[in-house]
Amino acid sequence: MSRLFMIAASAALMLGAQGVAAQERPEVPEEYRVKKLPSQSLSGPRFGFTAFTGQTADNRDSIGLEPIMSQFGWQFERQLVSTSNGAQALLEWVLLVGGVEQGEFNGSMSFLAGLRTRDGFEFGAGPNFNYNPDNPDQLTQSMIVAVGATVPMGDFYVPVNVAMGLAEGGPRINVLLGWIVG
Repeated sequence: MSRLFMIAASAALMLGAQGVAAQERPEVPEEYRVKKLPSQSLSGPRFGFTAFTGQTADNRDSIGLEPIMSQFGWQFERQLVSTSNGAQALLEWVLLVGGVEQGEFNGSMSFLAGLRTRDGFEFGAGPNFNYNPDNPDQLTQSMIVAVGATVPMGDFYVPVNVAMGLAEGGPRINVLLGWIVG
């Protein structure tokens, strides 16, 4: 008997769902509609440095490493929304390798959600993960907050960003720049 009840209830739900799906949606005023505007790929190489502070800087110093290291990598960017006034909602993935000048190989991956204004000013925030093969048992995480600008220069763009990684052991300051041919 319960099997028959389940079949009947499922059929009633499916028929009811079709009626709900067939209803018209209310009209959205023109000024509130999302406009599908062309988007650009602003991915490209990034390079710069990271400066360590606090206990992390002290720990690096105690093992003979400088409290600053180089960074090289690539930023992948996707525009989610591009508005008619020029603002863009963004998702960015930044993959970096750092410390090669000191014999290190620190891998870093950041995922940021952000906004860029019509004038190229941008800001974002998201998680950051770091891996050092010299300490394979410890994957460090932090929250990263970034600001910067993407400046057009003729046929290409120059992004300049400053970020702060809020992590245990003290904040990390990152400065990155690069280029985009677009």
